[in-house]
Amino acid sequence: MIDWAIKRTKQVRFLWRKVRLRVLTSLLTLALFLALCWTLFPIWWAFALSIKRPPDFFTAKTLPFIQFNPTLTNWQDEWQAFGDPAGLGRGLLGSLIVATTTSALSLELGGLAAVGLRHRRRLPTALVGLLLLPRIFPPVVIALPFAGLMQRVNLTDTWLALVIAHTTLTLPLALLVLYSASLELPDELLEAAQLDGCGTLGLVRWIIAPLILPALLATGALCFAQSWNEYLFALMNVQQRAQTAPLSIAALLTKDGIEFTYVGSHLILVMVPPLLLALVARRYLVRGLSFGLLQDEVAGPAQPK
Repeated sequence: MIDWAIKRTKQVRFLWRKVRLRVLTSLLTLALFLALCWTLFPIWWAFALSIKRPPDFFTAKTLPFIQFNPTLTNWQDEWQAFGDPAGLGRGLLGSLIVATTTSALSLELGGLAAVGLRHRRRLPTALVGLLLLPRIFPPVVIALPFAGLMQRVNLTDTWLALVIAHTTLTLPLALLVLYSASLELPDELLEAAQLDGCGTLGLVRWIIAPLILPALLATGALCFAQSWNEYLFALMNVQQRAQTAPLSIAALLTKDGIEFTYVGSHLILVMVPPLLLALVARRYLVRGLSFGLLQDEVAGPAQPK
């Protein structure tokens, strides 16, 4: 009788654990599904808006062929106005130039600074605070002095001014991530390369950069996305020439209302470049950002394995 009770108790516990595991798995699956819907709905809404007819612009219909009849007229209008001064083509070109240049500068300056600081066992607190200042202050606090400075040096309404501003914003991220990644490198390998006559720049180019390539690609993708989506500095800088993609979308709000004919197609075209970049670099994002958490790694260089 006692053995039967013990056996029965074990079976009940096993069934309870199994049921609890299934419930937790179902809840986790539901949460992931809701998060996926939350993330993808703006993209789907923009796509649905881009193929709607004008009478359907102000409706909540989002299912083509079921709730409304789709049309490609909006995309034809988008293509015809793409190269105009007020079209999206100029904004996409400006954002591509600024974001690519910003990413390259952030990686180069941040990588060199990370290598230079690698010998320290801990980043100076004052330096960390200085690096985080552009992200702590409200953007408008920095944008107003920046606009005045660019006007004094005659760089207003230029892409160079945006490159300077965006690099200021993305450089702290690049430095912190690359510094954390560089701590994973064994000291013996770098010392051996130096003993073989490898200089500092050669060490960075031929040894360090290939070893932390995932971190470089992941950081470049994040810097590109941050520069691509930046709006306030671009708004404070532009007059006629230095147009970017976010400004092209904002320009659809006119004194006569919103030009819904171009809203959906504009949003889709602006979202495509960072999405493609994220898809290409997806295998490097997690790996590159998991070289080691900064708070765990700044205590000292990782021991060689």
